[in-house]
Amino acid sequence: MKKFKNLDKNFNEVVNRASLKENDKKETKNILVYKIPKEWVDILKENGMSFSSYAKMAILEKMKKDGLI
Repeated sequence: MKKFKNLDKNFNEVVNRASLKENDKKETKNILVYKIPKEWVDILKENGMSFSSYAKMAILEKMKKDGLI
């Protein structure tokens, strides 16, 4: 069956991305971000993303690009 062709691979990808497993007890800190244009937040919501997840992704990419991590 074609729809089950990559089931194991896809399942492992989803599990690795999801918060289904304990994350080595990494400490996190909540940081408030002010004065974000509502238009930006609405665009992200329309595309199925939250601002916080998009911001984390952008910060991670920038830190990698700058050689910080």
